[in-house]
Parts: sequence; C-alpha cells; structure tokens
Amino acid sequence: MRKYKLSDLAKINSFSLLGKNKITEVKYLDTSNLISNEIVNFKIFKIGEGKIPSRAKRKVKQNTILYSTVRPNQKHFGILKNLDFSNILVSTGFCTIDVDDNIADPDFIYYYITQDIMVEKMQSLAEQSTTSYPSITPNDIKNIDINLPQIDIQRKVGKILSNIENKIKLNNKINDNLEKQMHLIFKDIMAKSTNNKIKGEFIVAKNLTQVITGKEDANFSVKNGRYKFFTCSNEPLKCDEYKFNNSSVLIAGNGDFNVKHYTGKFNAYQRTYVLTPKKDYYALLYLSCAERINTFKSKSTGSIVKFITKNDIENIPVFIPKDKNILNRLNKLLSLKEKKSKENEYLESLKDFLLPLLMNAQATISD
Repeated sequence: MRKYKLSDLAKINSFSLLGKNKITEVKYLDTSNLISNEIVNFKIFKIGEGKIPSRAKRKVKQNTILYSTVRPNQKHFGILKNLDFSNILVSTGFCTIDVDDNIADPDFIYYYITQDIMVEKMQSLAEQSTTSYPSITPNDIKNIDINLPQIDIQRKVGKILSNIENKIKLNNKINDNLEKQMHLIFKDIMAKSTNNKIKGEFIVAKNLTQVITGKEDANFSVKNGRYKFFTCSNEPLKCDEYKFNNSSVLIAGNGDFNVKHYTGKFNAYQRTYVLTPKKDYYALLYLSCAERINTFKSKSTGSIVKFITKNDIENIPVFIPKDKNILNRLNKLLSLKEKKSKENEYLESLKDFLLPLLMNAQATISD
C-alpha cells in the first residue's frame, strides 16, 4: 500500500457553472438534501421564473463525491451515479471530489473518506475552526491521507461496499411501497366504514391494549448498544438493556409526534407511548394511530401543542372489520416491511464491520 494525499488522486471543486453554459432548468442539490449517500430531493428552478440560490454554482458528473464542509458528523455526503448531469448544480457548501479513475477507484475513495474514523477526524478539525459553526475547508479535504492498495483491489472493495449499500437502498424502496400499500388499504377500509359498505365496529385503542410509557431518560442510550432505544426522535438510539420484547406501536409524546412500529427486544424513553396489542390487531392499530396522529398534527398547525396525553392515545378510534382476511393482509405487509428492516440492520452492521478491515487491508478478497 502507498500513502497519498487526496489532492494527488482527485480534483477538488474543479467544475463550476460558467456564463456560457446554456440551461433552461436547474436541479439544485443543497447540503440538507443529501444524507449518507441518499438524495432526499432536488429543488427545481426554471431559468427566468425565479431566483436561483446564490450557492448553486458547482457542477458534477458521474462518480463525483460530495462532502459537506459544515458539521461533518451530520454525514451530508454521497457519490453521484446514473443521473442526468446536464442541469444539476450543487451547493458551494459541498466540496466536489472528482477522482482520477486511472489511479484510484471512486467508490473506494468515497467509502474511505466517509468511514466513521475519518468523519470523526474531520469533525475534530471542524470544531477547531474559527467560524461561527464547526466547518472544514477545501484544504482539509485535499490533505486527507489515504493508504491506497492496487487498483484491482480497490475496485473489488468498492464493489462489495456499493453492492451492500445498493441492497439497503432497494430494501428502503420496497418498504416505502409496502407502507403506501398499507395506507391505501386502510383508507379504503375507513371510506367503506363511513358508508356502511363494510361490516365491523368502532372501538378505541384502550380496548385493544394498555397504553404505557417508557421509563428511561435520554442518558440511557449508549453508542453501540445491543437493543433499540425509542425516543421522540424519528430514528431510534441504542441501549444495552431491554424492557419490551414484542410487537409494539410507538408514539412520540412530544416533538413531531411520530408513530413507529417494531417487533423484537427494545426499550423506550419516558415520553414515548408503547402500545402492544394482540398480533391480529398489530398492523391495524399502527395504521389507526398513524392516521389519527397525522390528523391531530394538521389540526394543531399554527397553535402550540407541546405534547400528546395518554388520554389522547387511549381514545384513538379503531375500526375492526369483521372480515379477518383484511387484518391478515395488513399484518403480512407489515411483517414483510419489518423483515426488510431487519435485513437492513444486518447489512449496515456487516458494512460497518467490513469497512475498516477492507480499507486497512486486514481482510483479503478472493475472486
């Protein structure tokens, strides 16, 4: 292996929009819309119909690596692939990194500079900056030290890691589709219940399950814990002790009042409501809670709502269809979604395990 500076292997911030570039529409990507190699969305601007953001200046191409210069630990980075690059502009808040693929593999470089140990180094540099918020400079990016193996090994490593990440992305798309299917079925049930086109009865959540809250505070979480720790955030944390081991609906009692579901061992924050119905009603209760909380949030727009009470949760209406095939269908969809989520947890842990080993040549790759 040979040591290089990143600037020896790639051009940094080398392509910008010029006056002679004729485009009629701009697809703009800012730092907030790229997280851990996932593009949330592009902002579309028609030339002449609105003001394009002043930071929309950097051009990109296939395999351009984007790395936000602000708060590296928030992981606003990614590698761009298989897009129409003719009208894409990205924020100057990104460093653009275009790797010379004759001497380095872009995927290998991307995974090298975004592994946890490198992100921690960049965050440490950012916190030493004299700006009003933690940030790094293009020179900090250029001066990253990289231990580079032979190009064929780089390509194998890059392919393994990108294949894992692509499978995770595919599973996320499948889960998005499954979630949409469940909500469409649920909305159809509710529409038919209103018009008396389906047999069943309305009850409330407390008739299906006891509503309890977690008992732990925020300090209960640990970085590499064995179990999920559900708080009021959208993403669960980790902990080393579990209190629950079942299929439960989890509702954030404050914040954005998100509704989640999980099957397995977990623990919960003291402002998180935990509802554990019988298996038959698991998916139905999840969808009823999600629908009710969304309605609650939309009605509270403009007013100050600090928290949801236990009474609010207990009285969430739930329509129980007489046809049990409907419940089975919803439960199968939710079960498949949770299976894909579990698979992603395994793939994430596999990637985290392999990444430092492959990057430091502590593991070999056979054909």
